[in-house]
Amino acid sequence: MKVVELMNKNVTTCHPDEKLSVIVNKFELFNIAGMPVVEKGKLVGIVCQTDILKGLKTGNMQNLTVKDVMVTNVIFASPTESVVTVAKIMVEKHINRIPIVENDSLVGIVTRGDIIKAVAESG
Repeated sequence: MKVVELMNKNVTTCHPDEKLSVIVNKFELFNIAGMPVVEKGKLVGIVCQTDILKGLKTGNMQNLTVKDVMVTNVIFASPTESVVTVAKIMVEKHINRIPIVENDSLVGIVTRGDIIKAVAESG
């Protein structure tokens, strides 16, 4: 199975200059725990709840922005990558989501939950 078959194509993203208070609201509104950071159409980072918690040790939610806490060395995959390969990367790197990039553009995201759901539905 290829990633394109189970990736979420309606990706909630944010901008590096958004305040963390806005991001926490997005997490709650969209029932997500992390999202890609995009600037001028390009993937520049990823931010999750853990990154925000770490950031709060050095500042507060009203003053910190996404760029203060985001991970910039983003692990991503192509839509044609196998789900097994992506799952192995998640386990090895201890990450829960992988942005899917094609021709330098964000086209989707795959989470551990997406993989578990696909496995459960396959019987």
